[in-house]
Amino acid sequence: MWTCVLLNLHEDARSQVATSYFVLGTKLFLVADAGGWQLTLSLGLSSFWLLTLVVGSSTRAYGQSSALTECTRALYSGDNALAVQLAEKHLSKYPKDVAVRVVLARAELAQGKPLQAFDELQRALESDAKNIDALYYMSLVSKELSHSEYERLFSLAPDSFRAHQLLAEAALSADNASEAEREFKRALEVNPPSVEVSTELAELKRSQSKFDEAIAYYAQAEKNGPLSYDVAYGLGACYTYKQEYPQAIEWLRKAVAFVSRSATGRFALGNALFQNGQFEAAVPELNEALRLEPRMKQAYFLLGRAYSKLGRQEEARGAIRKLDELNRSEMPEKEKKPGPDGNPKQRR
Repeated sequence: MWTCVLLNLHEDARSQVATSYFVLGTKLFLVADAGGWQLTLSLGLSSFWLLTLVVGSSTRAYGQSSALTECTRALYSGDNALAVQLAEKHLSKYPKDVAVRVVLARAELAQGKPLQAFDELQRALESDAKNIDALYYMSLVSKELSHSEYERLFSLAPDSFRAHQLLAEAALSADNASEAEREFKRALEVNPPSVEVSTELAELKRSQSKFDEAIAYYAQAEKNGPLSYDVAYGLGACYTYKQEYPQAIEWLRKAVAFVSRSATGRFALGNALFQNGQFEAAVPELNEALRLEPRMKQAYFLLGRAYSKLGRQEEARGAIRKLDELNRSEMPEKEKKPGPDGNPKQRR
């Protein structure tokens, strides 16, 4: 007895493939009809199920590839509405198709809908967190959103301390320190208790080696809000440069209490202790800095000196030897080759 079943394996807007089969004994005869062309195959039953799996998978892949092509064509032709329509239709069936969702986000961004684009890109990254296209367009969308929020801020409150703070930070990014200082000071005039602005102004002054002015702004920040790592470290660094080591140590101890895993903070404290003659106390801080940042060359140098001051010559040589190894590892290969005296060649 013959069995006949009609299967619709693939259908889209352009073509339709109809397939029927019938079983005769252990053989299955497959008849495919597409646009007037007919193909008949004779298969074992096990081969039929394998063919069904392959055809189904390739059909799905073709549908996804076709959708991406159509959406991209609409986007590049400037028909953003059509691109959105096609992408949404496809994604209703294949919600994890990241490539099509990125095209949808691009079309929405082109329509002036950055929030919707942001949401779509978030969904794309949920499916593929390392997708380069999604990450790239997320950066563009984020920039667009931040720009629009900046415009809202300046239109609603052009003389607010936040507006002046943003202008100051923009000036800093452009390496315009004098303009940044003016805007930070205007921000403080509008909102004197601002801890953020006081701290940023203190950081600016410290970068200019104006340590007394920096200390004044750090102190203002510490007075107007809870102590932070940035303020404690900044004060410690300023007092270290002023060679007022007891005060530097006091503030740097507070800094590492806030962030115990800061290699920079540990080194700064070790340096202040060393400069104050407290070599024994400096050693564990320097060792901790090196545990957190094993390639910190200045810590090896200072640790070698501290060991030497303590009469621990073997440990001092070990620290300096490690420093030499780091220096050699950073040399170009040709400079590592020994010269006539057996030492590495020197740069001229």
